[in-house]
Parts: sequence; structure tokens; C-alpha cells
Amino acid sequence: MVERQDQIPVMTVSAITAINKAGNIADLTDVFSGFVKALGLNTFQLTEVVDAHNFPGANLSFGTLPAEYIKEYWKRGGGGIHDPTMRTILTSNRPIRFLREDMEIPSQKPSQDVLHRRFRQGIVDGYAFPLKGRMNRFAMVAVHGDVSGFSSLDLVYIEMACLALYRRAADLHSISNAIGFSEKGVLTVRERECLAWVAKGKTNWDISQILMITERTVQYHIENAKKKLGADTRLQAVVLAARQLEIML
Repeated sequence: MVERQDQIPVMTVSAITAINKAGNIADLTDVFSGFVKALGLNTFQLTEVVDAHNFPGANLSFGTLPAEYIKEYWKRGGGGIHDPTMRTILTSNRPIRFLREDMEIPSQKPSQDVLHRRFRQGIVDGYAFPLKGRMNRFAMVAVHGDVSGFSSLDLVYIEMACLALYRRAADLHSISNAIGFSEKGVLTVRERECLAWVAKGKTNWDISQILMITERTVQYHIENAKKKLGADTRLQAVVLAARQLEIML
């Protein structure tokens, strides 16, 4: 922990300046690692999830935690679903502290294993900062160490640095090709409308009444959408359309 809390604003500005000048992920890692250590903390990890079951794969993931630990976490952690802290991060826009008084060790063995591996790695305390990920992807920056002395204002400055880190990393790491995303989209307006109503559980007849077209026309648009998205079923088409921001759930 830094001895003088009034140094944090200056440290943050300096870190953001260096982050914006970084030319690659390795440089970003070095810069942010220096910032974290200057705060008196130990390690950090940035994560943006494209495919939770294939790490690192096309995911944006870097930091100072061992690569094998990260790979094992996502492999054995069920893509994050067994981590109670991760579940909290998914539903919050505030910094989440790892060491929380209200946190109980879950009874399910997969969740226990996730937490025990984290403890063995030395991650006992710290904060995870949820971020607005590209294309609605889950994204966060986590810093690890004794954070008991940080004020709410300190966390604001640290979060600013985390946001700058993610923005620069996103500039250096494209995910569009990895998920087949096209900014212009691949579906027509009618195809999007039909899939959006399918996502709400509507039948072809329901959609035909809502859009005032025939059931045959509804099926035609859905089949076209499936072909364009490379989907075998209506459900898969909905999932792929949502992933590629063709529709919003």
C-alpha cells in the first residue's frame, strides 16, 4: 500500500499517459504492473471474454498471473460459472472486493475448487473492476493484494487507470474477426425482426400476426437468417445473432 494516499492521482495520470503510448500488450503489461506495484499491490489480470471455454484462444487476457493458472481457472471453473465472485461481477457495475465479509464458501465442490486454487495462487484480497466490454462481452481488470487502506476516491482513480488499460488493449487486439462480426451486419431488417421475436419465444404464427405478414414469409426470413449466420437451429441463430449484435436480448 502506498504510504501517502494523495500520491494516487499523480500516479494514475502518469500511468494513463504511459498506457496510451504503449505499442503492444507486453508494454501494457509492464506499465500497469509498475502502477500496481507502486500502489503496494501484487498482481493484476485483464480479461475480455469471447469464448469462455477456450482460453486463451481469441480472448483478450493478459496480466501478471501465471498463464497456466489462468488457463486452468477457465478450464476447471466452467467458464467462470463456478466462481461466486465472477457471478457478482456479472451483475454489478461497481468494484467488487475479493475479500468480502458477506462471502461464504459455497457448498458445491466445483466452486470450492475454484476458490481454493485462487487462494493457493495467493489471491486472497483485491478488487475486480467490471468494464463495458466490446460487443457486450464480459470484461474486467482485477488487482490483487491488500486493499484495506484504499478509500472510495482511491478506487475511482484506479478504475480510471483500468479503463485506460482496457481501451488501449482493445486498440491493439481486434476481436471482430474472431467472432465473424461485421459492423454493417449481415441480416436484413425483416430477418432481425423475426429472430428478435423468436428470442422472445414467439411462434411463426405469433410473429406473422405481429409483423402482419404470412407464416410462410416468417419462415422464409428465419431460414435465410440461419444460412447467413451458419446456424442449424432457430435457437442457435438467435444466439449467434445476439453475439454479433444483429439483435439485442
